[in-house]
Amino acid sequence: MTRVSVLLIRENAEQLTGGGCCGTLDADDPMLGGRDPFHHARQDRRDLGLLHRAIRKLYPPDGDRGQVAVQIVDPRNQLYLIAKLAADVIRYRPGLGAGLCTICQMFSLPAVVVNGRVISRRGETLDPDAVCHAIGQALHDRRPAGDTP
Repeated sequence: MTRVSVLLIRENAEQLTGGGCCGTLDADDPMLGGRDPFHHARQDRRDLGLLHRAIRKLYPPDGDRGQVAVQIVDPRNQLYLIAKLAADVIRYRPGLGAGLCTICQMFSLPAVVVNGRVISRRGETLDPDAVCHAIGQALHDRRPAGDTP
């Protein structure tokens, strides 16, 4: 049986402006007047981490549910990301429209891709229940005929 492929494509790993090796531009900077300009990016990364833990808890890497491969990918790693997205679309065949959307990266970050199909993106809540439901559906769809859960 093939594995279910889950890609969690995050925001950039670090702030590229106002940060360095010793810290990041944060609300305590006097030039910002108490505002936190990168709060949304940090919150998105925290939410993706919570989602990763929820998937790993529900589908642990060992046992019967060990067929779920979860990867967190930095979008700047385009060589890997393009190859992985194309391979997943070819392998799982999510449909022409969904496949083109995935391969051409016609989604905003953060995004969740299950078996070559984008199921969550910015503007839509990263709901662990919906993501785990999509994974469960992918697991159910790949079972051989006559095999019962």
